[in-house]
Amino acid sequence: MPMDLIDVRRRLLKVQNVVGEATQQVKILNQIAFPVKVKKIWDTIADVRDIETTIIKDKVIVEGVIHKQIFYVSDENRIVDGVKFQKGEVFELSVDEKFIAHVEIPGARPNQNVQVETRIEFIGFDDIDPKSEALPDLWRQTLILEVFVKVTETVQMEVVTDVIAPRLDLEVIKELLKVQSVVGENVNQVSVIREIDFDRCVKKIRNVQTKIENITTKIVPDKVIVEAVLHKQIFFVEQETNKVFEQTVKESFTGFVDVPGARPEHHVQVRVEVEFVDIDLIDGTPERGFKRGRQTAIIAIFAKVTEELQIDVVVDVIGDVDVFKELLKVDSVVAEDSKQVTVKNDVILNRPAKKIAETVAEVNINFRETKIIPDKVIVVGEIKKQIFFVDLCEGGLWEQSVVEKFTTFVDLPGARPGMNLQVSGEVEFVEFEPPKYPPDVCKLFEWSRFDPRKFPWRQIAVVQVFVKVTETLQLDIVTDVVAVEPTPTPTPTPTPTPSPIPTECPPGATIKIYFIQKGDTLFRLAQRFNTTVETLLELNPGIDPQNLRVGQRIVVPCPPDRPKG
Repeated sequence: MPMDLIDVRRRLLKVQNVVGEATQQVKILNQIAFPVKVKKIWDTIADVRDIETTIIKDKVIVEGVIHKQIFYVSDENRIVDGVKFQKGEVFELSVDEKFIAHVEIPGARPNQNVQVETRIEFIGFDDIDPKSEALPDLWRQTLILEVFVKVTETVQMEVVTDVIAPRLDLEVIKELLKVQSVVGENVNQVSVIREIDFDRCVKKIRNVQTKIENITTKIVPDKVIVEAVLHKQIFFVEQETNKVFEQTVKESFTGFVDVPGARPEHHVQVRVEVEFVDIDLIDGTPERGFKRGRQTAIIAIFAKVTEELQIDVVVDVIGDVDVFKELLKVDSVVAEDSKQVTVKNDVILNRPAKKIAETVAEVNINFRETKIIPDKVIVVGEIKKQIFFVDLCEGGLWEQSVVEKFTTFVDLPGARPGMNLQVSGEVEFVEFEPPKYPPDVCKLFEWSRFDPRKFPWRQIAVVQVFVKVTETLQLDIVTDVVAVEPTPTPTPTPTPTPSPIPTECPPGATIKIYFIQKGDTLFRLAQRFNTTVETLLELNPGIDPQNLRVGQRIVVPCPPDRPKG
């Protein structure tokens, strides 16, 4: 059967084929050594860094570092390593500890793509020996980490979107597919080199905490431009007092990632990470201290550009054709939307504050309580804030952490329980309204008669929540359709009535019936029956020499009678 009878229309897709996903909890027990006796742990800020993944057969190994800032209250007066500790004052200890998780993902193989999300569910501390006076003071830490792993593979396949065959009796079955087609992805590094002026003479840098904020992206032809802010908390020891102070520095930077094929109308996913940061002290001496520092930061920018496609794909063709299929398992986008949430709350600062110097806030989504109900997603999360404020009485800079829970919902028509859910949040705005302190508030604080609950700071925070619901589809997608030769119709049993045109050549007959066989052409038939193509066309008016069908009935000449001898 000539292939010009069938028009197979195709489209090239490059999508993320979902291999599998799973969540695992990791319990981490550790001993934390403090340089002085600790009265209590005031607060702990923790985040996961330097995540590395290794895919082996049916398993993903996740390794990383949990970085903790432990704020504790000193229970004694002592100078340790040049730092002056005072009883009752809050100090900070940074601790890094490694973790490893083995997450089972059936079907996972090396060279596939892996996505990891982590969430610290719980951190607790217990004094191992409260009565001991020995140093260092040891505390037992219990930390529970939730690790979510999703494995995908980028597949490129040519799918059939339609089959046109007016002359054939075919039933084409289609299904609407809404997917993110991958245009391309790439990574690039950006160096941010700046000089920092300190507001005090610095003896040494204790540690530097970094965070990327205010990420904005723009797609231009074949390129993704990323603008962001590098937020640094620099903890340093002051030369004169040996006390630890914090200074916040924010620096804007711009980078780009080459992604061939990217266009402004496409979508982009960006991940920006600080790979390295270091500060060299300058403009001073070890004896007098340093007034400035030269910072070097290496930032990695990963960008993936996708195109949202909504197309009808052919999943089956019923008829006289050969159908070739491939299994496609993809996340089909059901719905997505964002919503602003206003969180109003009273913040209780444990000492009189002159002003809020800065607030570092982040959103953590509680994935255990966040859920899909019909046509809606209930989002449960918390805003975790580090509030840096200036003491009203002594003028020093203090830090206090506050956690505020919130619940909201996002309307997403078509969403159903059991579908896949992606949720993220970002704090867009935080504002504080100060309380009215009495004139003698500093005396009250000094005499331990200050009740911070009577002087709350009114706070308004605006959170942007983004939600996407997808459904994992597993479809046998048609990748090709080939016409086949139909089975010849069996020749019916001749009736007793003699045919006017015999199928054999009895004596004296000049023509007979012939049924077309596979591979026949008029030229081959003319040679076989010792005639010409023109003669065959004359005997069969209306025949299409380019479209001979197996089983088709035609008339051919009989060979001439041989003379009797």
